Amino acid sequence: MSDAPSAMAVPTRSVLSRVRRTPHAGERGRGIAKPVLLGAAGIVAAVGVWAILSATGTLNPDAIPGPWPVGQRVADLLTDRVFLEALGGTLRTWAWSLLVSTVVAVPVGLALGYLPFLERPVLLVVDAARSVPGTALIPVAILLWGLGNEMKSALVIYSVFWPLLLNSLYGSRGVDPVMKTVARSLRWSGFKVVRRVVLPAAAPAIVTGIRVAAAIGLIVILSAELLGATDGVGTIILRYQNIQEPDFVYAGVVVVGLLGMLIALGLTWLDRRILPWSPANRKR
Repeated sequence: MSDAPSAMAVPTRSVLSRVRRTPHAGERGRGIAKPVLLGAAGIVAAVGVWAILSATGTLNPDAIPGPWPVGQRVADLLTDRVFLEALGGTLRTWAWSLLVSTVVAVPVGLALGYLPFLERPVLLVVDAARSVPGTALIPVAILLWGLGNEMKSALVIYSVFWPLLLNSLYGSRGVDPVMKTVARSLRWSGFKVVRRVVLPAAAPAIVTGIRVAAAIGLIVILSAELLGATDGVGTIILRYQNIQEPDFVYAGVVVVGLLGMLIALGLTWLDRRILPWSPANRKR
């Protein structure tokens, strides 16, 4: 009888040891602060190396200006109404295209993962289509839609559709079959199974797909603006390159890089706020 309590305590501790606690807001904040600080340290180190190479004459100032003149031009661009309007136009087209592609690709991907008999024939088409980079279709898009926002939006939608579709498909495919069986035993409709079981389980993969697609979309829209558009921040950078103003060219690249970094940080923060229970966020 004296051994009973200790025997009972073993499985209790074992069960408790497997419980994964959802991090509260303070822990999530600390989890985000550390990568941000490390990233800032990396940026400072890179700028320091850049300054040393410029000061020692290793870099040709006509091709690669030093960080100080580029920093001054960054400040000029951030107060330039024409540059800010172009940047805003690029962001609006990028955001709209990403939204449209997400609204279409995510349900299609979930359906393909939920209905395996559709997956194999469709994946053959997907693999063929996603092997063609969006930037390779810029001449075709110009022929179809001209040089305006329609051309840029079509290229972004095409380019980001595939990672969104595949991440949604793989997330849907990875749902525990036992959960689906239990849901069907409760006589849930197919739509309710997808909404209550498949979608929550696939949400981490979907959010990862959105983060990847956001970066791809930004690259594609800037490429389109540099190679054949009539407006947008890429056209401003190209204009400075044509008039031989390398400090403004690098300043524009820095602004775009900072914008991409802010977008990535914002999506990471949103991921942790919406899905604190996902395996990736629990490990952070």
